Amino acid sequence: MIKRVNYDKKLLIYVLLLTVIVFSLYFFNIWNYDLWSPDEPRYSEVAREMLVEGNWIIPHLNQEIYYEKPPLFFGIIAAFSALVGKMTVTTVRLPGIILGSLLVGLLSYYYGSKLGRRVGILTGIGLATTVNYFWYAMRVNLDIPLIFCTTIAMILLYEQLEDKDSCWKSCLAFLLMGAASLVKSPVALLPVVVILIYAALTKELAKLKNIAWIRGVLYFAVVVGTWIALVFKVAGYNYFKVTVLEQLFEYSTGTQGHPNPFYYYFINFPIEALPWTIFLIPAACYLWKKRDTLPKIVGFNCIWFLSILIILSFVGSKRGVYLLQVYPAFALLIAWYFSEFSKKNIESLKGLKIPALIFGIFILIVGVFLTLQGLNLLAKGFSSAMIQKYGFTTVIKSLSLFLIIEGLLFISLLVQKSNKKVFIVTVSFSLVLILLMKVIIMPKVNLVKSERYLAEDLASLRIANEEVALWGSHNNDCGFIFYNGIYYDDIFETKDEVKKFLKQKSSVILIVSEADEFYNYFKIKDNWIIKEYIIGSNKMLLIKSKN
Repeated sequence: MIKRVNYDKKLLIYVLLLTVIVFSLYFFNIWNYDLWSPDEPRYSEVAREMLVEGNWIIPHLNQEIYYEKPPLFFGIIAAFSALVGKMTVTTVRLPGIILGSLLVGLLSYYYGSKLGRRVGILTGIGLATTVNYFWYAMRVNLDIPLIFCTTIAMILLYEQLEDKDSCWKSCLAFLLMGAASLVKSPVALLPVVVILIYAALTKELAKLKNIAWIRGVLYFAVVVGTWIALVFKVAGYNYFKVTVLEQLFEYSTGTQGHPNPFYYYFINFPIEALPWTIFLIPAACYLWKKRDTLPKIVGFNCIWFLSILIILSFVGSKRGVYLLQVYPAFALLIAWYFSEFSKKNIESLKGLKIPALIFGIFILIVGVFLTLQGLNLLAKGFSSAMIQKYGFTTVIKSLSLFLIIEGLLFISLLVQKSNKKVFIVTVSFSLVLILLMKVIIMPKVNLVKSERYLAEDLASLRIANEEVALWGSHNNDCGFIFYNGIYYDDIFETKDEVKKFLKQKSSVILIVSEADEFYNYFKIKDNWIIKEYIIGSNKMLLIKSKN
């Protein structure tokens, strides 16, 4: 039976206001720049094909089975777009923005009810303004819905340890982990691992009996097992083998995905979780100093943060986005550290001022460097005509000015006597950066990150039933389809296949993902129409052979 609980009305109002502000900030101007290659257009195309072709159980890309990820979030995007009436850049990004904003609000209220309103609101603000979090919350990706489920599951299991009278928290936690497994992978079971580690380290193993393990596993099995049963019915064992067993093993060992060394996260996390990681060392030192008197939930978040950091460091495939699993715990730890200054439990502001000073000097130097050398750096990758055409000068100037002003603000904190000003300046760094990205940087850089321009040219060049082929990657280069609905008839891996395709008597169209490689192998013919594009780090070609 679920007990009726009292709620903090004032905290709830603050949290709702924060959630609305975060959603508005993330949502602002997302329609003014395209899906960025390679992940956004690929995931969006999988969702589009799910909606158009009706493949709700097994994801497809270019009308072929997409083995990389399970179907749940693609289905959510497709269903949301269907409710709106059409699938656009805005509708495919909105589900992630909604979940990212909701997670900020839920954490703010939960921690606020446990540790006081100040800590709760600071936690929400900290999470929402962490660079890697807001970057992915505003994009089409699978990790925001993944951590939405795993974070709530983590908290529910933690709460269940103290609850002997009911088991609904356990059941809901395992349901969420089941849903998270269908969003991305069995990494969704990390909350179970963390709870076991926490119980062992705190010598509270006896409390594990409060978790309804059998019933919880059954709920998990119902969610995941239903999908697996449908998979076997539709596609047989092979799909399950490739998508679940091989993906899990190969990503764990690093033979597939993004293999990186053990220390990868220890270098990248401090950069990707800016600006709050500038306080990581003094906060860690203070937490260690107070380890015997920490509030229980703060201690739990320390174990949450460290255990996942260490576990994922042993996994072979590593990306910064995978470590989003620790961001909620990190946000709470930094928020609690700041609250200690407000409570006068820490008298000296050195733990805030020195990191702010170092960071301020660093970004000031970077800003000055970009002012003096930014255009020279651009010139190494782009011609002067392209720089002028794409407006990259504006990007460099605005970014340089931003870094210089923020650098001076951080340096000025050295003479301030308030921890609130340190917090405000740190938040301003992220707020201004988000607005700068959305108003200037992303719309400008969009010209060399979007696949839409090539897709539109392909649609205008192609006549009915004309063959279209790709010399490139099925996963990385099929996002173009989202914009024009034109599927590839063939995807080539060798130059001999390309040569044979271009020699056909009928007119054909070829998309090439590596222009330099094509130019090295083939002599350009007079009957070819060739257009060049820069998309991300690739120089691509659209070729029409008018035979």
